[in-house]
Amino acid sequence: MTHLGLTVPFLLAGVLFAATDVTPGMNRFAVTAYQQLSQRKGNLILSPFSISTALSMLLSGARGQTAAGIATAISQSHAGAGYDAAVAALAAELTRQANSGKNQLAIANGLWVEKGFPIEAAFEQTIQTLYGAPLRQLDFRTQTEQARETINSWTAAHTNDKIQDLFAPGSIDPTTKLVLTSAIYFYGKWNSPFSPDATHSEPFHLGEGGTTEAKFMHQKSDFLYSKTPAAQILEMRYKGTSLAFDILLPKAVGGLPDLEHSITADALQGWFGGLRSCKVDAAVPKFRAEAGFSLRDMLSHLGMAEAFSIGADLSGIDGRHDLSVGDVVHKAYVDVSEEGTEAAAATGITVRPLAMRRMERVVVFRADHPFAFFIRDTASGVILFEGRLVTP
Repeated sequence: MTHLGLTVPFLLAGVLFAATDVTPGMNRFAVTAYQQLSQRKGNLILSPFSISTALSMLLSGARGQTAAGIATAISQSHAGAGYDAAVAALAAELTRQANSGKNQLAIANGLWVEKGFPIEAAFEQTIQTLYGAPLRQLDFRTQTEQARETINSWTAAHTNDKIQDLFAPGSIDPTTKLVLTSAIYFYGKWNSPFSPDATHSEPFHLGEGGTTEAKFMHQKSDFLYSKTPAAQILEMRYKGTSLAFDILLPKAVGGLPDLEHSITADALQGWFGGLRSCKVDAAVPKFRAEAGFSLRDMLSHLGMAEAFSIGADLSGIDGRHDLSVGDVVHKAYVDVSEEGTEAAAATGITVRPLAMRRMERVVVFRADHPFAFFIRDTASGVILFEGRLVTP
């Protein structure tokens, strides 16, 4: 396994700002993105943190209503002076806290620009200094496929090869002037690992009826636990860090849709705040999930449609009003096993010229039916990954 180092600088000036302002907005966006993307069928995995970071880099080059729309889409209505430093400080603090023992959390950002395309010095400095992404020049016009492969190779390298082909063939074309990327990789060992000897194949009940076989990990131990009238909540901590894996398990086998509708940022804060330590007899399926999608429609719906349109104002990037966003793509991966969790995600944004334009009581917790899950930092509260398991 490749150890990925911290690429975002730690900026003391932004710490308090990040703790008080950035995290709530990121979590509001996390919930909104989950609600939007959960409308599609099947398993779901995404990193709202990666998406927010990539769009924050784009925001630093946006102006006027375009900037306001991007800020609204990512629930950062306060975004302004000090915002980029606050995002960088949060990323740096997360990596500082999470990288202990054999745990890894790495965040990397990229800025890829067409050779000879001039960009504003202030934009370049912000992206390089605060987001740790030095400008890399590529020939999008005459070596389009090579440029795409270069960016995809960078993404794979910064996600331990878990995210392959972030940009599909054709997603980067000769009109591309700039690409922004944000990658996140996490590997965490359980504070209380499961014994492989206690893992057995058992039925997993599908939400719409029927069953499928899944390998269930078993353990009776002290966990953080809570319940609501509709769900049980189990939190499993990662050893030596403030990061945790939370399962929201509906009490009814087919109850995930109703539970998903009740998820809000305030509800999550309340549910997680009610967790208490107790003895739990836990049965959790081993699973691996992957997902990839364009976020253009979702982000347009959330308020940043102008960024994709002929009216886009990205003049903070090149000093002119001649650029718009082509697409925002995202891929994510999660693997939950007896030892711990491996998760990775990446977000990419293409920017193109306007002229070329055409998301000791023992409690029994048996996660044997569809459930939602979150990987979050319990210190800051920020959600790094989220998703649902419908079929293991």
